[in-house]
Amino acid sequence: MIGLDTNVFLRLFVEDNPDQTARARRFAADAAKDVCFVNAVVLAEFAWTLGRRMKRKKPEIAQLIEQALLADDLEIAHRECAARAVAAYRIGEADFADYYLAEINQESGCATTATFDRDALDSPAFSPVP
Repeated sequence: MIGLDTNVFLRLFVEDNPDQTARARRFAADAAKDVCFVNAVVLAEFAWTLGRRMKRKKPEIAQLIEQALLADDLEIAHRECAARAVAAYRIGEADFADYYLAEINQESGCATTATFDRDALDSPAFSPVP
């Protein structure tokens, strides 16, 4: 298994740098005998980079995350959590990473995720810090 950094993972889905995109896609194709691993930090950074750095809108970000989740040649950490998180992200006010971490916390046995983030409080997975 080979872990992917965010910038490599990003270039598999976004063609903002033709050289890096070609290199990342060639690498992934050559690595087909090995599974490419995408950890939770990379998926969260992916969404953040798309929104904050690349100024992509929420529907496109959600679509790209869903596309990644459907890729058979990628092993995505907490894939089911990510799928639930992207569904919440589509309708909620918080960032994808907030919903993703709440889903991972619930999967880990947490009753709730404490937050100061008012946008995240639209989800029952979060509770305010008094």
